Amino acid sequence: MPNYKEGIMPLYQVHKPPFTIEAPGYEKVEGETLPRRSPKAKDGLRKRPAEDVNTIYDIVKRSARVYPNEPAAGTRKLIKLHKETKKISKNVDGEVQEVEKEWQFFELSPFSFLTYAELHKYILQLGSGLRKLGLSKGNRLHFYATTQ
Repeated sequence: MPNYKEGIMPLYQVHKPPFTIEAPGYEKVEGETLPRRSPKAKDGLRKRPAEDVNTIYDIVKRSARVYPNEPAAGTRKLIKLHKETKKISKNVDGEVQEVEKEWQFFELSPFSFLTYAELHKYILQLGSGLRKLGLSKGNRLHFYATTQ
């Protein structure tokens, strides 16, 4: 018999009912239930994560203020590209054939992180560089990079 007196889950009810409420503003449709939402959102869903956040830059700026030393963006370096050739079954014109296929596997380093404060600094430097190149509000910029 399992022991339900300990574990990673709370052993008591954390929230009190109701756990969901009918979402306001919807008309009842025959054979369907009304949409439901958390009672915490009874006045509507959040439109932004915090009052002082209106743009993507505001998210970065707020994160740098609230979580300056927390990891924000991580990268890993390619240590080695491993290649293997295996024979696989392939259906060619209705006939199953054994063909060789090359597989590639990446050996990557552990993650290296930028903190939110470092990321904010880099974004300010990037913005300053773009401004120096003559870009201003309303201009469009397209970043493109291949995935690896």
